[in-house]
Amino acid sequence: MKGVFAFFVHPMSIEDVAKKYKIAKKVSSKLVASVLKRRRPFVLSQITGLTSKTGVTADGFFIAIPLLTWQFYELEEEYVIKKLVKGCKVAKREGAKIVGLGAHTAIVGNGGRKLAKVVDIPITTGNTYTIGTAIEGTLKAAELMEINLKNSTLAVVGATGSIGSVCSFYLTPYFKRVILIGRNKSDLERVREKVESRSSGEVYSSTNISLIKEADVVVTVTGAIEAIINPKDIKSGAVICDVARPRDVAEAVVKVRPDVLVIDGGVVKAPGKVHFDFDIGLPKGLVLACIAETMILALEERYENYTLGKEISLERVNEMMKLASKHGFELAGLRSFDRALSLSQIEEIKRRAYEVRNK
Repeated sequence: MKGVFAFFVHPMSIEDVAKKYKIAKKVSSKLVASVLKRRRPFVLSQITGLTSKTGVTADGFFIAIPLLTWQFYELEEEYVIKKLVKGCKVAKREGAKIVGLGAHTAIVGNGGRKLAKVVDIPITTGNTYTIGTAIEGTLKAAELMEINLKNSTLAVVGATGSIGSVCSFYLTPYFKRVILIGRNKSDLERVREKVESRSSGEVYSSTNISLIKEADVVVTVTGAIEAIINPKDIKSGAVICDVARPRDVAEAVVKVRPDVLVIDGGVVKAPGKVHFDFDIGLPKGLVLACIAETMILALEERYENYTLGKEISLERVNEMMKLASKHGFELAGLRSFDRALSLSQIEEIKRRAYEVRNK
């Protein structure tokens, strides 16, 4: 029996809206937002060709949630959740048996918990597999940059979120020093206490993002609506894994800081010949880990609320990584701003960093 899934997407900007409705570029952004607010969710495209290496298959649908990024925060939460409920009804009508929440649809309502309580279809944010791939990519990048983790500092930006907190907990034992960065002091303190139990070194928490200047390795995953990390903020030779969508790291970083390595978090290769019938901003066959988690659950026919809220266990991360391997999903090498990174490019970054440190 073939699995069927749906995944929620939404426009990140007016430019995204214009991909489908060209008139969006010719009218005011306020008018576009007003129209989107009233628009019902709809099927954006069908996903075909997903074939596990075990032989099982699954089909899916992208369901468009017509809201811009900032509207998820400025509109009343109840209004947004009602729109997501309508999206779930569209998904069920198409035969989906599980719904994945993409981008900011995964943040509203306590990470999908409120939505899961009012719909009769399983929900997942995809954050479990995103965590696993972010950790895998970060450690691989640090190895290639020849960073000695035992003598290095890790910074996690967005450390109180579902992804950031688990990444902090998992990565802490590798590092001499850890800096946890977030907006809420009490939440930071709670995460710090958990992380400290895993560390033999120093663990700090702060609301000051400028402290990433001290870090050799940075994992960043906030819900910011625009870039928060700029070229001047980063230590020479550092690795930054940007898991956030929209991105936390400004693209200017890779243009003016050739001495730092910025990698995209959570990009994987899907098994089979996956066709999205929609431009997701990645090369053919590649997919974000949050989408991949929904695919994996459909291939497994595990139609259950899988990843919700902020509490994600390492056991569940390990389980999802095993399921991903079982079906043939794998990390898509190292990528930076949707472009593949070669070993020679990484060697060049190392060389530039060496020159900066030895001026």
